[in-house]
Amino acid sequence: MVRTVVIAPAETSSITMTGLFDVIGKADRAYGALRGRPGRDTTFDVRLASLDGQPVRHGERVTVNVDLAADEVHDVDLVVVPGLDDDLEPSLALNEGWAPWLARWHRAGAVVASSCSGAFLVAEAGLLDGRSATTHWLYGEALQRRHPAVRVTTERLLIDHGDVITSGGATTFLDLALYLVERFAGRERANAAARILLIDGARTSQLPYVSLGGVLHEHDDEAVRRAQHLIDRDLGGDLRVDALARAVGLSSRTLARRFVDSVGQTPQAYIQARRVDTARRLLETSDTPVDNIRRRVGYADATAFRRAFRHHAGLSPTDYRRRFGWPSGAVTGQNA
Repeated sequence: MVRTVVIAPAETSSITMTGLFDVIGKADRAYGALRGRPGRDTTFDVRLASLDGQPVRHGERVTVNVDLAADEVHDVDLVVVPGLDDDLEPSLALNEGWAPWLARWHRAGAVVASSCSGAFLVAEAGLLDGRSATTHWLYGEALQRRHPAVRVTTERLLIDHGDVITSGGATTFLDLALYLVERFAGRERANAAARILLIDGARTSQLPYVSLGGVLHEHDDEAVRRAQHLIDRDLGGDLRVDALARAVGLSSRTLARRFVDSVGQTPQAYIQARRVDTARRLLETSDTPVDNIRRRVGYADATAFRRAFRHHAGLSPTDYRRRFGWPSGAVTGQNA
């Protein structure tokens, strides 16, 4: 039996914690259900813990009872860390008391697995220094700034170092639960869980879900912000760094340096990312042919467009539309 504790951070979205707790349990029971033995043939003994053993509040409406307090957790094999609240800094401050416990359980031999922004607590415990880790793509830069010794790789959906596992954002707790079943109980049980819970166990990347347009404007460099505005309003044009630099009163070298400092990318990389991001939105919400979209976002060469698109989105333009595009009736508000 895999002795498992799901920690219950305070004042987070309830689905991040209860979802992990319930899905691990349901995935574990799926094997017995398919074999006609519902409730039997289980592998995980899953308990829910709060710091003080008291019920945990989630907003105004949800209060969750727990099984034990942190100081009552002993001889545990697996500790699962759910995501924190979207307002990350206050949530991290409220829940940072978990970090010493995570470090202690890890030293005692437990595997520590995090979902979404739960990676921040694992990093606070010092378990990610010198290692690659993933989290929700929206929080990747914040995790890197706060913990520069961590190699943040947000395009990855899940990273397993053996003793520490991190997974991506939001509903990737489903993928994490399925992976934990496979890791601790075998592929046959994981396949049974995927069938019962209708989980696509083939996802490996967050790239198809990433959108950084608004996030990359959150800085204080006015010249870089003006250059970004010029880029964003003329993605189909011949965007040259030297022309952008002249337009904002800087040299090309200075603009490039300040771009990297403010945005974390070179101007050329930002242009490519914004072109692909715009192409993604058009593929999702319109029936415009791919070649027309390609030209609209500034790519004359179809091969270069496909290469850049796959690099940023993890799929070809055609496969991306097939997976994420809305039917024409849904886009226009008409009946299909």
